[in-house]
Amino acid sequence: MTEFLPIQAGIPVADDPVILAFGAVYLLVVVLIGVWGYLRTNTTGDFLITGKSVGTWVLAMTAFSVIQSGFGFVGGPELVYEFGMTGMWIFFSAPLGFLITWVLLAKRMRLLADIRNVLTLADGMYVRYESDAVRGLTGLAVAVGVIAYLATNLAALQYVMRAIFGVPVIWGLLGGAAILLAYSMLGGMIAGVWTDFLQAITMIVGAGFVLAYALSFGGGMEGISRNLASANPDLISPFGTLGGETAAVFAAIAWWVLFSVGAAGQPHLVTKFYMSRNLKILKWGAPIAAISYAISSMIAFSAGLSMRAQVESGAIQETFSASEVAPVFVLEYTPSVVAGLILAALLAAIMSTSDSFLNIGAAAISRDIPRALGRPIDDDRTELRVTQGALAGLTVLSTGVVYFSDALVGILGTIGWGFFAAAFVPMVVLGMNWKGATAEGAIVATIAGLAINIVYSAVPMAAGVAGLTGLADAINAAYPFPEAFPVGTVAMLVAIALFVGVSLATQERSYVPADLRALIER
Repeated sequence: MTEFLPIQAGIPVADDPVILAFGAVYLLVVVLIGVWGYLRTNTTGDFLITGKSVGTWVLAMTAFSVIQSGFGFVGGPELVYEFGMTGMWIFFSAPLGFLITWVLLAKRMRLLADIRNVLTLADGMYVRYESDAVRGLTGLAVAVGVIAYLATNLAALQYVMRAIFGVPVIWGLLGGAAILLAYSMLGGMIAGVWTDFLQAITMIVGAGFVLAYALSFGGGMEGISRNLASANPDLISPFGTLGGETAAVFAAIAWWVLFSVGAAGQPHLVTKFYMSRNLKILKWGAPIAAISYAISSMIAFSAGLSMRAQVESGAIQETFSASEVAPVFVLEYTPSVVAGLILAALLAAIMSTSDSFLNIGAAAISRDIPRALGRPIDDDRTELRVTQGALAGLTVLSTGVVYFSDALVGILGTIGWGFFAAAFVPMVVLGMNWKGATAEGAIVATIAGLAINIVYSAVPMAAGVAGLTGLADAINAAYPFPEAFPVGTVAMLVAIALFVGVSLATQERSYVPADLRALIER
């Protein structure tokens, strides 16, 4: 079980009325947006894809913010603080991931929403492959991945709630999860999209302030580099320290592959294209999202490195864990207004991103899996209510993962990302761009990708929580790569190879519906 008391001891509590006011106002705004979204939600389509009403800037900002979220604001500084430049390979590659995703999928997914009545990723994959097995596996993969990724954001949320409101971390987790659930059940994706837009603007502005204060706090890049180099030169080497000097090279490159190519397999990003008002607004979305992400990543880079440099130089004492680096920095070393702005934006980021995860996960449970089993919910209002009910179950499960796991926020984030990348990069990216893709290839690739992630990521973590350290050690020892090499990259590459191989071997079964042929050939 997570030891909450030592963790919360390292986080300073905001006793400044300015910071409290920012947090309270942001929570109020989030709830009001949720109520507004509820009043605009009449159908499952409104709840899940906003009725195709989103414009260029809102689409780009919500795409960037759902990828950044609590993972980037808490997990990012945590990884950079812990491993130096290794963590930055995630943030170097993610902007490229937006460009790859837009080029390969944006127009195709938006046209798919016009050609057929698709609301979820599983709907789209059923249309492409006309296979209930593909639909069911897609829904299952989404539900499993959502639990890991939602846990990432809830793990970050508990620290932010502690920092702003001074509550114990356990109550920050439970209270934050309850607020999130109420907000998500009220507003659906309509509320999430507009909260995404609001917090994206705030994150970009806040990142500029954090960069300036972090560089000043650390003595400029020259001072930061000198202090880190004197402690451990690998911290500022191009590949960082994760796994040691040699392993760090492979880990950094693997993360680069996972977070650039793997971006196109993230359902919370891919399904955003269903929401765009028309095709024309997709043109500038990729550069807007990529540049916005790059700017916001300065928080991870500057806060993580400057805090580690000051600890190594002896200027400050390490009374906090790596997961607490971001809240500690903004509360203790930035002005109240900046701290309030950043923490409030982070609170909104976690809420809106978690709302996206909850929506796609709940839809998988209420819509995709029942349809794959031949038992669809035909009444739209009933389906909407079942979707909202599924939100509660996913929130409880993800809260349990955070409560019983002591994994770093950043590590939880890479696990969730890896689940989605392995399951959906072959099926979605190749399937929507290659007429030779087959349902058999999609099925085999998805099962293999999920199996590798479950065996080497989920099972050792669960075994460790259950006290079965022998089992966890045995599985980790059987992993054929250095421990620092992310499982998600291995799973994604294996899944891609299997998808291509099995599709080529089953070409006689290759089939593309007539109305999708022109779409795939674009």
